[in-house]
Amino acid sequence: MIKMFNNDEVREFLGINPPRDEHSMLEMVRNRSETKWTVALKDTDEFIGDVMIPEIAEGYLGEIGYRFMREHWGCGLAYEAVSAVIEHSKSTLNLKRISATVDNKNIKSKKLIEKLGFTLVAVLPESNLLGRVTDVAYYSRIV
Repeated sequence: MIKMFNNDEVREFLGINPPRDEHSMLEMVRNRSETKWTVALKDTDEFIGDVMIPEIAEGYLGEIGYRFMREHWGCGLAYEAVSAVIEHSKSTLNLKRISATVDNKNIKSKKLIEKLGFTLVAVLPESNLLGRVTDVAYYSRIV
């Protein structure tokens, strides 16, 4: 995870202060909940990213987020992992709708979320995205 968070291409679209050191990373991992999952390669158990639903509103709406190691972008693993979490959100968490907020400049993430069946609801100019001001694309889909 430290390697992922120290990659400038990954950090570009994260919040304002992703952890860079081992102590901060351990604190973040200790605070993980049952709606945050680590993604690892099946054959080697190597960490490649994570998928989360950090907040659930009234047992109805969850917001999905994900982060992946740069070397695993564009090979279908994010699609597979996020699809599994969406299915879990429907079958186990009984959510009815999932939203996603994406930095509007993050074209790859927007393409992924659209491929997953999300619809663009609005682009919010100069919005708060995890402590960073940027234009935010807000997506939603029924699960």
